[in-house]
Amino acid sequence: MRLLGMFATAFAVSGLAVSVANAACEGTNGRGWGKGGGNGKFVMGATDKSCNISFPHFINDAKKTRTPANQVKFTTEPKNGKVNVVGKGLVYTPNPGFKGKDKFCTTNKSAKEKGTLRGCITIRVK
Repeated sequence: MRLLGMFATAFAVSGLAVSVANAACEGTNGRGWGKGGGNGKFVMGATDKSCNISFPHFINDAKKTRTPANQVKFTTEPKNGKVNVVGKGLVYTPNPGFKGKDKFCTTNKSAKEKGTLRGCITIRVK
């Protein structure tokens, strides 16, 4: 099995409910989660209340399955906002008035798959 981090760039794919306030948040979880170097990048407007981020996935090419790594441990917390685990992903909320880059790192597992996915997400609030 090939372990790769994968995230959806469209919220419809990730299955997260999106309000109008979240619509401007765009980005990707990037690659490298299976090797411990996941590098996600998202951009959101200063007027957006939060940013929905899907879980990275375990990918099994033979079975053609994607399993979300939804057991999350934060190894680095964001300095300029908060991030919470919700049903199908993470929700980042910047501190009031914050503009700039914020970053958090996670270790992700799944009860359905062996292995661990590791990486960081950088969010730019403009």
